[in-house]
Order: sequence, then C-alpha cells, then structure tokens
Amino acid sequence: MTHYLNGFVPDVECTTCNGHGEVCGVNPNRRSRFVGMDDLSPDDFTVECSDCAGHGWRPMTQDEMDDAAADAFSDMCEGEPPVSMDEMHQRAHREKMEARS
Repeated sequence: MTHYLNGFVPDVECTTCNGHGEVCGVNPNRRSRFVGMDDLSPDDFTVECSDCAGHGWRPMTQDEMDDAAADAFSDMCEGEPPVSMDEMHQRAHREKMEARS
C-alpha cells in the first residue's frame, strides 16, 4: 500500500503493462547482443512500464477510489447484515437439530 496524507491508498494491478511492470518496446534489450535476432522472443523487447515504474501495481486514482467506495456502500446496503460468530453457531446447531429430527 502507498502512504497518502493521513491514510493509505490501496494498490491495484497496472492495466498498462503485463502485470510484471513491463510493456512491449521497439528495441530489444541487452540480451540481443548475445543472441541472434532470429532467436529473440517477444519478452526480449520489453521495457519498464512508466505508469507503475516497473512494479506491476500502482496506487489507485481518486476516481477509482470513489468507485470502490460506492461499490462497497451498495454492497453493504444490498447484502445480508453482518452475523456474529455466536449467531452462526446457534444457527448451525439449530439446523443440525432440525436435520436429526
């Protein structure tokens, strides 16, 4: 996570690169000096992603944070209310007793 003023900004997977901080470039990397051009693979043409600085993850933008907060709020409003462990054990015991009878 990235520090952001008084809180944290969660990291999300970068959509620009391949998830490992690399994007396809035009020129081959240093390995091409030792290998013939016919033996190069597409991975030999990767360069560091400028959006995530080669990490594969980047901090969320303010718009993404607002969308995530709205999704979390709607999930909270539409979902089932939180259930405590005691209530889950009581429900499981009650269902077990009903199944036995």
